[in-house]
Amino acid sequence: MKVLILEDEEYTREFIKKLILDNLKDCSVFDTPYGTDAIQLAKQHCPDLILLDIELDGQDLNGLDIAKQIYSFNKEAFLVFITGYPQYAVNSFAVHPFSYVLKPININKFIGLIREISELAEKKHLRSLDRLVVKTKRGIVHIPKEQIIFIEKENGFILIHTYTGTHQLSGALSDLERQLGNDFIRVHRSYIINLKHVIKVKEVFDRSYEIEFDRFPQKALMSRYHFRRYKKLFDL
Repeated sequence: MKVLILEDEEYTREFIKKLILDNLKDCSVFDTPYGTDAIQLAKQHCPDLILLDIELDGQDLNGLDIAKQIYSFNKEAFLVFITGYPQYAVNSFAVHPFSYVLKPININKFIGLIREISELAEKKHLRSLDRLVVKTKRGIVHIPKEQIIFIEKENGFILIHTYTGTHQLSGALSDLERQLGNDFIRVHRSYIINLKHVIKVKEVFDRSYEIEFDRFPQKALMSRYHFRRYKKLFDL
């Protein structure tokens, strides 16, 4: 995990850096007392976690201003504000911070926080892979996402349809949905489709729709609610 620290107090900055390096494995830390440098470091390294002091003495921008600039090009990072001024908490939500830590820092709570973020960042990295990793009766299967045509829930099981076969597993469609990426959309309470393989969507009953796929005989269903969302997606 990559961590960026913006803190103008040298002792506090080194203290935070040591806590991170002592408690997180495989971690790179970039730190600076200057807001403008923090923006450049964020652009250069794309950190997973950004810890920002809000009050920066003698600088034109405060930590909130810096966070807003970083958030404009990196919305994926976990933002945590560290400050001695609780009155800033309300304004900080403009950049969707993950947490807000007050000085003096409670060491045990802080360690728990950064470990939690480390686990979440690892899961986020796994979801960004080009393969969907699922547990089936045959073992743990790595399925290239580009090969997935659609996913359906049937008789209590999840069926992942690909050009090379169908994988059956237990669980909730929503759990898979969060791992699939922008090429996949939910079109029904029981169906998720890969937009790359769709060739036609047609109405088959009153406000009920059927989806046809390229070089694949099976079809998926789309509800009228999701059809409205589907049309908006393509400005239809």
